Amino acid sequence: MSTYFRLVSPELLNETPSDPQDVSPPDSSATNPAGAGPVSAPPKRSLRVLCVDDDEMVLESMKDFLVYFGHRVGMASGGKCAMEMFRTAIQNCEPYDVVITDMNMPEANGCAVARVIKAESPVTPVILISGAGNTTKEDGSLSAYVDIVLHKPIRMQELNDVLLQTVQPA
Repeated sequence: MSTYFRLVSPELLNETPSDPQDVSPPDSSATNPAGAGPVSAPPKRSLRVLCVDDDEMVLESMKDFLVYFGHRVGMASGGKCAMEMFRTAIQNCEPYDVVITDMNMPEANGCAVARVIKAESPVTPVILISGAGNTTKEDGSLSAYVDIVLHKPIRMQELNDVLLQTVQPA
């Protein structure tokens, strides 16, 4: 059974760590943050993921799911913030393994984020999440910058599977 990505109430969110921009995976006793029944066990491989969304509830929910699956998550509340975080991570020799970005955001949308990510690190996969059913990777404006386009609603188990398949083991 797939768990769909959905907004969760603050009561279901894990305790916020002291540094909300970078979240480490929980211990092995973690529970499904959606409380929606069993989800497969967290992967043995932990990725460093940068999540970008201007909707705080969506961002927090995605963080909780990705942390549940054992990933380390950086959170950016918009495109400009994401570009700065990505550059800083590279400068600090702590690059992100993959970037997940929402398409529609003010100031800098997902396409702009993807262009900057690929300019800074062409090998870093970019996953674009879109609510528009007509957005595809084959769009000329996306093909050079976006590795995968996923459409809402997102099934978090499937997102985790895509992450593990897209990011090659080191």
